[in-house]
Amino acid sequence: MQWIIYKTFSSYYPYIFDKGKKGIGIIIELERLYQLFLHVFRGREKIIDKKNIKAILFDSGRTLNIPRTGHWFITPKFYEILDVSGLKYKQEIFDSAIEKACDYVNKIRFVKNEEEEFFMFKEFYRIVLEGAGYPDIDSRILSALAEDNVYNDNKFLFFDDVEPSLEILKQKYMPGVVSDTWPSLERVFINAGLRKYFSTFIMSSIYGSCKSEKALFKVALEELKIAPPEAIFIDDSESNLTAAEEFGMLPILIDRYKTTDLKSKYPIIRSLGELLELL
Repeated sequence: MQWIIYKTFSSYYPYIFDKGKKGIGIIIELERLYQLFLHVFRGREKIIDKKNIKAILFDSGRTLNIPRTGHWFITPKFYEILDVSGLKYKQEIFDSAIEKACDYVNKIRFVKNEEEEFFMFKEFYRIVLEGAGYPDIDSRILSALAEDNVYNDNKFLFFDDVEPSLEILKQKYMPGVVSDTWPSLERVFINAGLRKYFSTFIMSSIYGSCKSEKALFKVALEELKIAPPEAIFIDDSESNLTAAEEFGMLPILIDRYKTTDLKSKYPIIRSLGELLELL
């Protein structure tokens, strides 16, 4: 392939040399474009080297699923549980309250089961409602919100291409999940009939770590008994992909929202169908 590409570029040389000094500039530009093409091509070639790839690891949020309400912490029954008339706040005040509550949960490294997750989110929603100035906060409301967040399987929507693509991938590769998340995620996958497709399912709070620290990748690959170059990692966050690349895996950026003019140093896919085309 490299020889054919180079000969194609070289075929311009006799004509360009006849154009004198201006032609030399064109040659330099063509050579620059050629080198750039090779850089991209080699990266793509590395990714689709089928004989080396044994596993494909996925992030979960915005890769396989999204929140049903459009907001990770506005649960499906959020506005049923609360007295909407009591939610008289400016958006920036609510956003600030959510941010403060996220600071709280982000400090909790280990959440080993759904019961611990429930009590964590009960406190999370207390911080949110207090910050938003909600008038009548009681244990019943906080428990209802935490229960809806943790135990409601309908909190997530899976993209339509997830199960069909996993059925195909499972025939040749070991799919896995590595996600910065809490224990209830696995139950949602089980009850959606999707957990069966994954050979490993790593959730950050179980291990007290996160993807950027790379320890979760190590756990996943040890479970699969493979080396980092034998795995692809797909995420919507370039910083997480950088961590995966540093660990030795092959990164792919997924953009489910078809962002205009999106640029990345990693290959970009917009769907799992495009992943199947790469493989």
